[in-house]
Amino acid sequence: MDSTLAESVVIVVVLFAAFRLLPRLMAGAPFDDPLKVHQNMQEDSNAIMIDVRTSDEFNSGHVTDSINVQPHELGEDLESKKPYMNQKVYVICLSSQRSGMAARKLKGFGFKNISVVKGGFLKWKKLNLPIS
Repeated sequence: MDSTLAESVVIVVVLFAAFRLLPRLMAGAPFDDPLKVHQNMQEDSNAIMIDVRTSDEFNSGHVTDSINVQPHELGEDLESKKPYMNQKVYVICLSSQRSGMAARKLKGFGFKNISVVKGGFLKWKKLNLPIS
């Protein structure tokens, strides 16, 4: 194999891996499988699901009992959110890209127990988990 081709293949593999891992690294929070999240939410009535998709995306279907919050609104009115800062918070978006960034933002505001729904709403829906 030509060394230029080998270098190109290595670059493509590294870029692919970085693209796949970047949201996890940026989130600073674990990524949990939707089945595990669903089970945990059934067992913990205080757990919260925050959906950071657009209003249109949310209105076209969302995880049952989830709350739609636009990412730019996450830092608004933090005083009213203080009671929730120690509760389990799951963050979801369409595919888990935006939710990783939102989780990092929430951690920066003092939320302690955050997870990102791995695969986002697409995987949640594919697994036939409850949606509204």
